[in-house]
Amino acid sequence: MRIKVSIIFVALVTYWGYWLVQEKHKNTQSFAYNERGNLLSELRRYDEAIESYRQAILIKVNYADAYNNLANAQRQKGQLEESVANYKEAIRFNNDHADAYSNLGIVLSEQGKFEEAVEQYRKALDLNHNLFKVHNSIATLLSQQGNIASAISHYQQAITLYPAFAKAHNNLGSTLAGQGKFKEAIEYFEKAINIDPNYVDARNNLELARSLSK
Repeated sequence: MRIKVSIIFVALVTYWGYWLVQEKHKNTQSFAYNERGNLLSELRRYDEAIESYRQAILIKVNYADAYNNLANAQRQKGQLEESVANYKEAIRFNNDHADAYSNLGIVLSEQGKFEEAVEQYRKALDLNHNLFKVHNSIATLLSQQGNIASAISHYQQAITLYPAFAKAHNNLGSTLAGQGKFKEAIEYFEKAINIDPNYVDARNNLELARSLSK
C-alpha cells in the first residue's frame, strides 16, 4: 500500500513540475508577443501589433495587459467597438487595471458617451489618484456638463501632480474665463505659454482673455 502511495505521490510531483515548466514557457511566449506588439505599436504598424497581441492572448487567455494593449491598437485604427470590448476584457481579468479603466473612458468619450466615460475615469482615479492626464480628461467632461467646481478641482489636481502640464493650465484658464474670471484665466494661459511657447491655443486664449478683461 505504501509503495502504491509513493508511486502516486512521485507521479503527482512529476506532473506538477511538468505543469510549472509549461506555464513558465507559456508566460514567456505570451510576454514576448505582447512586447513585440508594443514595439510595432510604437512604429504605428497597428495591424501587425494587433496580430501580435492576439497571439499573446491565444497563449495566455487571461493576459489583461495584452487585452489593454490590443484595445489601444484597435482604437488607433478607429475600431472603437472592438476596442471597448477588449478594454472590458482587460478589466474582467484584472479589475484593478487603472489604465484599462482610463483608456475605456477615452473611447467612450470619443463615442459621445460622456457620463459613462466619467464613470470609468472615476474608477481609474480610485485605483490611482496620481493619473494627471485622467484628472485633465475628467475635468474637461465635467466642465462640459456644467459641473464647474469639480472640473476646476480636477484641473488643479492635474497641475499639482504635473506642474509642466501645459494643456491642463490652458484648460483651467478656459474654464475660469468662461466664468468671467479673466485675471485668473490670464495667469494660467501665461503659465501654459511659459511651458510651451508654441502653444497656439493658449496664445489665442490669452489674447482673447486680455481683450475681455479691459
